[in-house]
Amino acid sequence: MELPDLCYGVRIEGVCDTPYLPLGCLAVFSKTDGTALEDIYAVEVQGELPFLGKWMQKETSEERAKSRRKVFMVPTPMHIPDSRISPIAPSLHHVLLFKDFANSGKLRLVPASKVRWKHRLVYVQK
Repeated sequence: MELPDLCYGVRIEGVCDTPYLPLGCLAVFSKTDGTALEDIYAVEVQGELPFLGKWMQKETSEERAKSRRKVFMVPTPMHIPDSRISPIAPSLHHVLLFKDFANSGKLRLVPASKVRWKHRLVYVQK
């Protein structure tokens, strides 16, 4: 098998909450862009140690807008046209959602601005 450029390997020595990365396997990640095996990535968030996780949201905002159903809501004080208060914090508008394998598969929201790098899984040697 030919691997892409800029690859490195990580030996899985701890329990990983996915059957795709069994204990003792060698996971090879690439720093290049492209599709990841099983959507698994090594991710470093600013100020934290890197983690392995499955990227849960793959659709772009355009795809999301096309597939979204129309929802009719009853106006509340937060929906007043001249209101300057948003119920959603601006920092949550651009987040990446990962299933964190080292943390019992719990979902993890990561602000896109805090992601230092995201390397894709390209090969697993079992």
